[in-house]
Amino acid sequence: MTSTPKFPKRFVVIPQKTSVNLDEPQKITVVGLGQFTTRSPAARRSFQVAIAAPPGRGGGATQVKILAARPAALQPAPGLKVVKTSPTDCAVLVEGGNLSLTEVQEKSVPGAKVFQEQWYRLDRPARPWRKLSTELKKPRVKPGHGATYQVKVVVDGPKPIPLADALVTVMLNSAKGIGLEVRTDTEGIATFVLSKSTSELESVAVEPLHSAWPVALLSVSVPQSTLTVKVPALAIDEPDARNKVYGKAKIGDGKKVRVGVIDTGVGKHAALTVLGGMNTTGESATLYTDEEGHGTHVAGVIASSASGWRRGEAPKVELLSYRIFKSGAEYASTFDISTAIKQAAADGCDLINLSIGGAEDGAVKDAIDLAWEAGCVCIAATGNDGHDNVDYPAGYKRCLAVSAIGLEASWPAGTYIDWTLSKVTGKQIAGSQTFFASFSNRGSKVAMTAPGVAIVSTIFGDRWGVMSGTSMASPIATGVVARGLAGSLAFDLPRDAARSQAIVDLALANAEDLGFTASRQGKGLAR
Repeated sequence: MTSTPKFPKRFVVIPQKTSVNLDEPQKITVVGLGQFTTRSPAARRSFQVAIAAPPGRGGGATQVKILAARPAALQPAPGLKVVKTSPTDCAVLVEGGNLSLTEVQEKSVPGAKVFQEQWYRLDRPARPWRKLSTELKKPRVKPGHGATYQVKVVVDGPKPIPLADALVTVMLNSAKGIGLEVRTDTEGIATFVLSKSTSELESVAVEPLHSAWPVALLSVSVPQSTLTVKVPALAIDEPDARNKVYGKAKIGDGKKVRVGVIDTGVGKHAALTVLGGMNTTGESATLYTDEEGHGTHVAGVIASSASGWRRGEAPKVELLSYRIFKSGAEYASTFDISTAIKQAAADGCDLINLSIGGAEDGAVKDAIDLAWEAGCVCIAATGNDGHDNVDYPAGYKRCLAVSAIGLEASWPAGTYIDWTLSKVTGKQIAGSQTFFASFSNRGSKVAMTAPGVAIVSTIFGDRWGVMSGTSMASPIATGVVARGLAGSLAFDLPRDAARSQAIVDLALANAEDLGFTASRQGKGLAR
């Protein structure tokens, strides 16, 4: 991992909201920062227009929904440069140079909300060193004193197969977070540069993106030649922790429920059907497929239509993908995240999964509140730092926060997953001992828990991979909630805040007490 990059100072400006009942959708045009006009006499005032529910999504023609706006000819106030706009509510991302938040507020339309843009990191699969250091620090190598070393990763078997895309982490000092991460190339080789004086590595961990289980070697002498690491092959026809907890889903589970995955994109994968979505990063809006792996893995535990154990919890849901990470990016803008949430709600999503984490942010909270008012509930990962407070957006009142549990003996012996074990245990499920995942954040905001250790799911390119993290627990809970919602009275309620509350009440009422404290399990296991 690299150090946190420096981001430009920018601000999110959200126009004031006005509730409007409409029989027909209405468009507006942005003619200036803070000046919005329609064809109606109510011109040049600050507002947010609502539209009727999307066709075929229920709720009746007069149900108030979210704006469908088409910005045009933006002319910002002096000192502000418009970077991009949100198509759902005319929120604007602006560069303000050296202006303060207060100064940007003064230049914006009266009543507008203004927040400084922040950046959320992808809630990547958990790793043990994250509890000690949020980022890896590169070891110091003096000029002329470096040496190149290689690690080759192969899938174990009669004929070992080189494995591309595996993340190789060499740790020199985990207590201080000193180490390097490199992905293997097409030949399965990861190349590192270390000081010539380095004689021993604290550990070498290999986390395959697909096709194999993770392993770790401890106290490794620096190799004079290439170090070959064999990883156990992943057998996709065997049950993982999710399967042991929930069994096999029915192919019709989740029918008519619409779920938005806000992540790195989804697919392509033969087991996933993506009905639509949006890329909100400024790249092509239709580029919402995945090239990282995380988003596709998240989507698979919700909506995979594969047979047997690899079927998702709600395979019949209508799946939409909202990509908030640019190609190769480690961070997502809170403007892009908030835009995606609002777009997902405008697209008629019933549930939104957010396997991302960061600090409190007004723009993201505003979007979650907007979705809530449209009968759409956000479900989010609590985070993978082992902390006593959950990450945001999971920490918001109108968001269901999901922690992670595991089942003992739900992964092959000798794989690099034992570190997720903890002494905090709950009730047994299917004869296996549950435990609270060592990496999972906890706290008073936790609403539910779900399996998040050694989870097998889809990876783009029709592959399968294993990941651990609250990033996996959250979508599993999302799939379970979708399955319950499909057959409930709450689904047919008018799409408003009361509907969102009914969905949450249903989810929490169905939760199963596993015997953990409320700070760990909330109301219990998603059921």
